[in-house]
Amino acid sequence: MASVKLYNKSGDAKAVKIQEGIEKKFGFVPEVFQAMGRNGDFLDLAMRLPEAAGKGLDPKTKELIIIAVSAINGCEYCVDAHRSAALGVGVTDEEITAAIEVAATISLYNNFNKGIGLKSDLKTK
Repeated sequence: MASVKLYNKSGDAKAVKIQEGIEKKFGFVPEVFQAMGRNGDFLDLAMRLPEAAGKGLDPKTKELIIIAVSAINGCEYCVDAHRSAALGVGVTDEEITAAIEVAATISLYNNFNKGIGLKSDLKTK
């Protein structure tokens, strides 16, 4: 159960219009867009931000990055949503697993290095 009120086409007029478009695409309004649906300006900006991020990256690479970061951050909702999107742009299950392996490995190193306070001595010169 969501910890905030969900606005399924019950927010402001701009949010309702955006959610109607989302519903046409998915056949329903996913909860993430309901949670953002109180304020149409916020929902509009939140939906446009992923389009602006990662210019120059192909869709497969963007989806693999999203999945890897979402997995490490523990967001099952995003992993599920973007696994579906990734498969839709031609990413394989093997590539998804590989991306998560890479993210998990670097997360281990990140946490180890932060935990013991190592001096950064492997810099590009």
